[in-house]
Amino acid sequence: MERGRLLCHSTSCAARARERGDGAGDPLFSTGRAPAHGPGPVSRGGVGLRAPDRTRHVTGSSRATGSSMLRALTIAVGALTVRAAAAAPAGTETVVFASPSPGSAVGLLSQVIKEKRLDERNGLVLEVKYFDPAATEQAVVLRRADAGVFPVVSAARVNLIGEKIRLFAPALINHNSIVLQKGSAATRLSDLKGKRVGTLDRISMTYTSLAVIAKMQGLDLDQDFKLTLSPPPVLMALFSRGELDALVIFEPLVTRLVSEGHGEMMRLDRFWREQTGQFMLALAIGAHEDWLKSHGGAARKLFRTVIDAMTVIQESPKTILQEHRQSLLIETDEQLKRLTERMPRLYTARWDRAVIDNMSSLLKKNVELGLLKAMPKDEIFVILD
Repeated sequence: MERGRLLCHSTSCAARARERGDGAGDPLFSTGRAPAHGPGPVSRGGVGLRAPDRTRHVTGSSRATGSSMLRALTIAVGALTVRAAAAAPAGTETVVFASPSPGSAVGLLSQVIKEKRLDERNGLVLEVKYFDPAATEQAVVLRRADAGVFPVVSAARVNLIGEKIRLFAPALINHNSIVLQKGSAATRLSDLKGKRVGTLDRISMTYTSLAVIAKMQGLDLDQDFKLTLSPPPVLMALFSRGELDALVIFEPLVTRLVSEGHGEMMRLDRFWREQTGQFMLALAIGAHEDWLKSHGGAARKLFRTVIDAMTVIQESPKTILQEHRQSLLIETDEQLKRLTERMPRLYTARWDRAVIDNMSSLLKKNVELGLLKAMPKDEIFVILD
């Protein structure tokens, strides 16, 4: 394959994307799926972004829920992190991949890839490095990984400051919800004005998605709420101690909180769909443009590996979730049932014009609302030839 043909515009490549096995039916799901979303961490401050001084960042040890999450994640990461020293079959390529830790929907993809050896089946050795969600994107920008999970809005933002991140494979529909303390009477986001709201760092999909949802309702995250930005275990611990009035967090943690009696006030993807008629496709797989150009074969193998992992989860969701009860913090059969219904619908096992147009719409809305200065000058979505 000539290097010049690696990156192509989505219109000219859409047909080839379909030939690679994209399912029929709903453009965002594979056939038969009902539609509905390394070492230590690097700095959580965001790339080129600065939090206002009055935003409260929480660090330190966590008890109760946070401690149990940390123990579960430590066990899972220790068992699943792939070392470069592992023997690789002749002719395979190695890719260092930045992933959120086990215990998340994207972390589950990485676990399935390694456990089912899907990377090796595609002639690839995927060296997975786990981070908290916000640090995952930073690892890609700082080249601590070849490729990794990247929020769509953050990819556009770093491109505006000169980082040529390109999104080349699907990841997830937004799977965040706003969860309330027991007994809360809040029914809409405006009811939480002036309240203590916890969420992830500014570069994360969770924060960027919440910011646009708030703006669509005439609200500003920085001005209207008392924000706490921290990794998930810290947020869960604070919420369990009543130090947050609301928590914006992802599955499977939403399911756990709801099973404990907390209220799920809003699913961000559902609100977005009600307002736009589209799914909130807010997360993809990204890499620097120069890496994609010089490692086209590896990038295509990674693409196929990710799609294969999504297919495995969608075809046998209950079995996969049963196998990962510990890392996903599934404690009851009711939690398992709820996640079996929700998790398969989070994955978009295709990458074509419909998906890219959807993500572009999200960027345009951010520009319209003043959350993004402008659309990137270069095309940030590519389909590998």
